[in-house]
Amino acid sequence: MTEVTPENIKQFFEDATAAYTNAWKAQAEYNDGLVRRNTKALTELADARMASFKEMRDSTTFNQAFEANLAFEEKVREELVALQEENTKSWETLVEEMTAIYTPAEKAAAQKKPAAKAKKAA
Repeated sequence: MTEVTPENIKQFFEDATAAYTNAWKAQAEYNDGLVRRNTKALTELADARMASFKEMRDSTTFNQAFEANLAFEEKVREELVALQEENTKSWETLVEEMTAIYTPAEKAAAQKKPAAKAKKAA
């Protein structure tokens, strides 16, 4: 158990302030990246939709117009899958950062020891 002293109280508040600051920075970076990625993807999809409309307008047969629309649909699938993967990786990184910020050092060290023993045993 920790003794309550002015120095310990001061250190507690300094540690809490540092943790909150680091958490705020991590969340802000995540949100900036999320907005940037989503905006870029949606802008590219809007441009692709306009291009597909132009191709459909310039088509001389129904099949050409239909193929232009199918190409756009495929692009949408690919772009959205890639966006989801990037956003998932970014989220996982944020969770790791937040866990590292808010997990007490003693607890983090205790969690790593069993994992290190399991690796040695394997």
